[in-house]
Amino acid sequence: MENRKDEQQNAVDSSETGSNGLEETNPDSSDSTFDTGSIGEPEETLIPPTDGPDDAGYVEVPEPSPAEQFADSARTQAGAAASALRRGEFMHSAAVDVTADSDDRLIAMLCYVTQFLIPLVMPAIVLLSASSKKRPFQRFHAIQSLALSATFIVFGLLLGVSLTIVAVVPIIGWLVTGLVVACLMPLLVLMGFLALAYYGFQAYQGKRFSIPGLTSFLQDQNWI
Repeated sequence: MENRKDEQQNAVDSSETGSNGLEETNPDSSDSTFDTGSIGEPEETLIPPTDGPDDAGYVEVPEPSPAEQFADSARTQAGAAASALRRGEFMHSAAVDVTADSDDRLIAMLCYVTQFLIPLVMPAIVLLSASSKKRPFQRFHAIQSLALSATFIVFGLLLGVSLTIVAVVPIIGWLVTGLVVACLMPLLVLMGFLALAYYGFQAYQGKRFSIPGLTSFLQDQNWI
């Protein structure tokens, strides 16, 4: 009987010991719970919108008018012509046009040499003729000689107006005008005659050539 009581007592003690062990091994759930609220979410960085390019002080440059383009081209090519004349250059890019026949050469020559006696007439006749479009060699020299003659006329008019203004001044103006008319004018006329004869001779050789400043100006205007 005593042995039986001892076994029952041992069983009770072992059950109490097991329950105590379970209580010790189970930690408080509140202590082991991970507090997700303690870690804050990353803040979103707001970038302010950037403005476009600063247009303050921007002024749109207007496109030059045809008259301004014409004047600018004339001024540029006049400087180029003056530089070429100082170097003694009267012709550029001379090349024989193999398509030009004897009639083309004769007409091209007359377009230049007749300008000294009857300015503008011969080139105008060539350009107004029905066959000018079929004769590119004649047309080229007709336009170039017409422009050359017009340049001589404009230069002569400007010189005449300048001399008229200078002649208003007593004594000094008269002396300057007299010297220019007596010395400079004959020289300019002779140079113009020689230039027309020289270009006419080159055209009669069947050559296309560029007159410094003048031909480039005509090309800028799409006239040649």
